[in-house]
Amino acid sequence: MNSLNSLYFPGTIFHSTSQYPLFLLFSTLHLLRVAEHNIHGSCVQATDSFIKSGLCRVHTPSPLGNDLERFINLINDIKNRKDEYASQLSALTLAAMSPYPGKGDSDSRQEIISALLNNEQLYSGRQKEQKTLELWQARLVLAIGEILDCEEEDIARQLAAVKDEEAELFKELQGKEHNPEDENPFEELLLIRENIAPPTSGNIQKRFLSWKQLYREGSLTCDLLLTTSRDTADRILESFSTESCEKTVYSGQLSLPAIVSRHEDDAIQRICSFREKNKVIIDKIREQLVDLKTDNSPAEENNSREILSSYREPWEESLQSHFPAKEFGRIPLSFYCFTSTPCSTLLGTDSQDSNHINGLMAIADITAGRI
Repeated sequence: MNSLNSLYFPGTIFHSTSQYPLFLLFSTLHLLRVAEHNIHGSCVQATDSFIKSGLCRVHTPSPLGNDLERFINLINDIKNRKDEYASQLSALTLAAMSPYPGKGDSDSRQEIISALLNNEQLYSGRQKEQKTLELWQARLVLAIGEILDCEEEDIARQLAAVKDEEAELFKELQGKEHNPEDENPFEELLLIRENIAPPTSGNIQKRFLSWKQLYREGSLTCDLLLTTSRDTADRILESFSTESCEKTVYSGQLSLPAIVSRHEDDAIQRICSFREKNKVIIDKIREQLVDLKTDNSPAEENNSREILSSYREPWEESLQSHFPAKEFGRIPLSFYCFTSTPCSTLLGTDSQDSNHINGLMAIADITAGRI
C-alpha cells in the first residue's frame, strides 16, 4: 500500500490530551519542531513519548546547531522573567510579523532580536543577517506560543480539578459516596476546555506565518495536512478559493473520540491496541485517501457519492467498542481535497510534484466535542 505522510500544523508540540486521538487513524504523524531538542523539559513530555513510541516523527528545518544552547537559555529567560521581556516580546509578536515590513520595521525587528540574543556578533553579511533574523523571529514566536499553550492548559486543568473537588465535597455533604467508576474523562475534558480562552485571530495568523517560515526552510513533503485549528484551516480554504482556479472538494467526515486518556503512557497503549485490532478498516480508509490524492477528477467522484461515506458506519462501530461515546465523547474529523495542488503549494513553496497530485487536509475540530 502506498504511504500517506501526514503533517500536523501549525502546532509544534503535543501537549494536550485533546491532541492524542489524532494518532488513532493516521500512521506516523510528522511534526515540525522549533529546535532539534525538547526546549521545554517535562512540560511537553508527551511529544517525546509519542516520538519514542514511533507514532510521531519530528523534523527541525535548519537546525540551530551551535546556537541551540543560546536559544534554550533565551527561552528559559522568557519563562522566568516575563515582566522584563514583556514590551520586547509584544513588539516582536504584534509588529514584527507584518507581511509587508518597511525599512523601519526591519530595523526594529533586528534591534529586538539583537537585544534578546545579547550577541552583536550573530550576524555577518546583510543577506545572512536577514535570513537569520527571520528564522530566529519565527522560532521565538512559535516557542512563546508553546509556552502560552502549556501554561493556559495547566491553569485550566487546575481550575477543573478545583471544580471537581467542589462537586465531590457537595456529594459528601449530601451523604453520597464517591464512586471511581462514575468518573468520566470526557466531562473532565469539557471542564478543562471551558477554562481555556480561545486564541485571537491575529495571534493565530502570526503563529501560522511563523510556522510556514520554518516549514519553507526544510525539505519535508507531505500528502495530508492535519490540524485541530479550524481558524487556520479556514485560512487555507479561503486562500485556495481566492487564488486558484481549481476547486476545493469536501470529501466527507468521520469521528474521533474527544479524548482517549488523561495520561500519555496510557494513551499510547490504547492507541496501539485500537490500531492493531482495527487494522482492516484503518487500512481501507487510508487506501481511499491515497486514491483521492492521485484522482484526476475528485469533484466528479464526490458528486456521485461522498468519498468516505461507506466507511463511516464501520469506523464508528470500531470507535464505540473501544471508546464509548458517552465516556470519551466525539469530535468531527472533516476531509478536504485540493484539486491538482499538492500540500507544499498550499504552504507557499514551489513544488516539483505532478500536477495530478491533489493535496489533502483533515480538520479535527476539538472545540466541537459532543457525546
